[in-house]
Amino acid sequence: MAALRLGMKEVRITVTGKLVNAQGLLNELFSEECRPSLRWLRTQTKAKAIPCVRIGRLVFFDVEMVRAYLAERRLVHARGWRAKAEILKAES
Repeated sequence: MAALRLGMKEVRITVTGKLVNAQGLLNELFSEECRPSLRWLRTQTKAKAIPCVRIGRLVFFDVEMVRAYLAERRLVHARGWRAKAEILKAES
């Protein structure tokens, strides 16, 4: 379990999978044809746009945590998707 301090709050995060380095993360998440560069990942990490675990100066990633984060925060929906989702939710 890792602790993250956000302002005055402390958030506890549970790392569920094994930790991998940057190249390992890219290999796990993306196919070879559409894999972004290592430089892109380092830029996103520095901008704190992708969750990571720092141990000293080393940076590691939990593949499942990053996958969930990207699906939640970086997913682009088609036009009208939200309205259709709300209609389906209201019907059920």
